Amino acid sequence: MSVECKLLATPLIGRVWQGRTPIARADEYLRYSFEHGIQEIAKKPECLGVQYFRKLNGDIAEFRTVSYWQSIEHMHAMHAQRGDPLRVAPLARDPEFLLELPEFVDIVEVHVNSFGTTGK
Repeated sequence: MSVECKLLATPLIGRVWQGRTPIARADEYLRYSFEHGIQEIAKKPECLGVQYFRKLNGDIAEFRTVSYWQSIEHMHAMHAQRGDPLRVAPLARDPEFLLELPEFVDIVEVHVNSFGTTGK
């Protein structure tokens, strides 16, 4: 299978959140954050897509969420009631799970966005 790959005429915006949990809580946090965070991001009308990554690294699980937006202005839809879209909007139970509470997200330009399908 090959995937068409080209530079986007106008880059998308990627909003990148990162957090870490003890490995013993990794599966529980994965389910919790998916149900209460990832699915909520995906419902935002201006959200183009979202990806959720987990890396098991010794006794730590590292999580990374990347949501995709047309522009920073479109990203404001995610934070309509919360203010600054560059600030993390923590989940209610994040202090229970996360080793540290991040304050800000990273914003990146997405110049290529090509995915194949798994057929499932």
